[in-house]
Amino acid sequence: MRQPQNVAIISDSASADFARGVITRWQAEPDAPAFTLLNAEFWDPTRLVSGDIAIIAPLPWDRIEPVLRSLAAAGTAALTASNDPGTRARARSVHCRALVLPPQDAWADALVEMGTEMLAHVAAEQRAREAERLAAENKLFATLGRYAVEMQHAFNNAMTSLLGNAELLLMAPNAFPAPVSEQLGTIRAMALRLNQMMQRLSSLEAEMEITQNAAAAQKTHAHAVASHPREV
Repeated sequence: MRQPQNVAIISDSASADFARGVITRWQAEPDAPAFTLLNAEFWDPTRLVSGDIAIIAPLPWDRIEPVLRSLAAAGTAALTASNDPGTRARARSVHCRALVLPPQDAWADALVEMGTEMLAHVAAEQRAREAERLAAENKLFATLGRYAVEMQHAFNNAMTSLLGNAELLLMAPNAFPAPVSEQLGTIRAMALRLNQMMQRLSSLEAEMEITQNAAAAQKTHAHAVASHPREV
């Protein structure tokens, strides 16, 4: 089951209504995320923020700046509301993934709409990273598989020689004492078993090609979604 995304809402005692308003409005949506409330007062710049994105209340710049620096260090996208032109100009210089939304009529609707789009983009980036990880794993397995396929021919030649000589020796009646004949029978049986095991490799090359094609298609799709998130 897919876990809901998390939005960190950062405010102070003077902007508590902002946090409540955002949560109330967002929870009216069918796919509302989970929320984590954080206090910007006495902010620790080394603090790690748990959240897919962060929403910052309309705070003074001296409180917004350390929060943005923490978010920038964590690579967490941020959205804040401010009618101060100085805040809008400085926010992007501190955190390249920070967006400033000017207060407006129905600001909560606009904020939720923008936040939903940001969450969609974060999810697309996560899918792209997962696709890259799977592609790297598949590349490793494909390398091992190609080596096994290349070795199959030489291995089959050796097994054919071993099996043929064992059968030739067993065809000579009374040529060996009973214990030796029994050991030759064991050699023949094991050679047959190894030959059957190697036959499994005959389909490995086709399976590798299917796996590689599927991984490449998944990676291409994930990157396309990450580059062009859905419009809201």
